[in-house]
Amino acid sequence: MELQSVFEIIGYAGSLLIAISLSMKSLLKLRWLNMIGAAVFSVYGILIGAMPIFIVNGYIALMNIWYLIDYSRDRTKFSVDSLSNVGHYYFDKFYQFYEDDIRHFFPNVNYQMVKESETFLLFRDMIPVGILSLQMLDEGRAEILVDYMAPPFRDFKFGKYLYQRKSYIFRDRNVHQLEATTNVKSYRSYLLRQGFREVFDEVQQKQIYIMKI
Repeated sequence: MELQSVFEIIGYAGSLLIAISLSMKSLLKLRWLNMIGAAVFSVYGILIGAMPIFIVNGYIALMNIWYLIDYSRDRTKFSVDSLSNVGHYYFDKFYQFYEDDIRHFFPNVNYQMVKESETFLLFRDMIPVGILSLQMLDEGRAEILVDYMAPPFRDFKFGKYLYQRKSYIFRDRNVHQLEATTNVKSYRSYLLRQGFREVFDEVQQKQIYIMKI
């Protein structure tokens, strides 16, 4: 392969990564991909002797690094409030806006089930960003009906807040074991990342995800 062709491949790779980054709903993923794409395209600028390409994309890569470092400092404020405190009117507006997306992740759960369960609205810097709905079982167990986060905020931080830093939310309700079932691959990955264990339930004859509180 000619050297010029290798240079072109590097240039196309950088351009492709930058283009893909702009389609990311997660700001964190956008920054990472955009940084890598800009860095690759900056290298392409050096290889072909185009200093403007090198300088501009090098600057973009550095700015992305700066934002990623600032992002890692995590000054985010999380809070959880029950449906009874928030009020049904406000909650209804949030649910209706994201209803199609909620159904994608939780196809077996409907609006009435959520309203009749132990349901909370999740806030991030006082912005409503998600829903947690629990169905109480026996012997200190609860099933997660909905653990939904709006697309711009899916960076796993609220999950860490719920299941690691704020587990008293469950203990105060005498919940010592959380259970979840899903056929949605992305939600399964989320549960495993938060510390749930995948086990086979002999009674239900299906995989369930369990976390001890």
